[in-house]
Amino acid sequence: MTLPPRSGHVLRLDGAMGTALFARGLSTDVPPEAWVAERPWEVAAVHAGHAAVGAEVLLTCTFNLARLDLAGVRQDPVEVARRAVPLARAARPRLVAGCIGATGLALPGTRLPAPGELVERYDGAVRALAAAGVDLLWLETQLDLVEARAALAAARRTGLPVVATAWMRPSPGGMEALDGRPGPDFLSALWRDGAVAVGVNCVAPDRHLVQVVAAAAALVPVPLVVKPNAGLPGDPVAPEAFARGVAEAIHAGASMAGGCCGAGPAHLRALGALVAPRSSQARG
Repeated sequence: MTLPPRSGHVLRLDGAMGTALFARGLSTDVPPEAWVAERPWEVAAVHAGHAAVGAEVLLTCTFNLARLDLAGVRQDPVEVARRAVPLARAARPRLVAGCIGATGLALPGTRLPAPGELVERYDGAVRALAAAGVDLLWLETQLDLVEARAALAAARRTGLPVVATAWMRPSPGGMEALDGRPGPDFLSALWRDGAVAVGVNCVAPDRHLVQVVAAAAALVPVPLVVKPNAGLPGDPVAPEAFARGVAEAIHAGASMAGGCCGAGPAHLRALGALVAPRSSQARG
């Protein structure tokens, strides 16, 4: 697997899966993984919609795979992965990434499990995705560095490349992780632990994102990922505004870009209109 260099081609990522399924009728109190078995055609349609507007990397509908028991999904991770990976592969992307989100066990005020317990929890999920044939593993919405490192340790055991992204909040210097660690330091730690690309997801496509990308670019030699959301419910970000924000982050140093919650084909299409000329020039 070859990722884009820090300058030149921008690898275009997909948009949101969960919010897209909610728009198709999935109840907000039902994890998206439930539809991998119950309504697989809906999951496949979301993947196809993203691929149709230029997404080269599709993330599997497995965000909760390391916490299915906590999310109330009565399915084995192996079975969910076995069904989810072909649904993404059918859209014929360049790469299928096995998506795994944070467990939620590292929220403020909670007792964080020991690193060994976290590694064991992630181990079954990453092995299931590897066995199902993903091209790489994608650790998403990480909140705490202890958990992120445990997830990365489990993922690297598979021998597959691992991308790791974190949710962050605005801070005076740009952005910081939920554990209070400065964003650039958080991303640098993930790179040093072996991630082949690092970045930020599910944040606003604003100046704070640009700041953290610019700062991380000075510390991290691997590709930087931006996958911001398209606004909170009731306060959506229009596709053109979303694309401009992501394009600014690309100018600051990101080379892998897509969308998170609320970002659909219209957002990806608008982004493609801005980044495609740059990609074409890089190949020429």
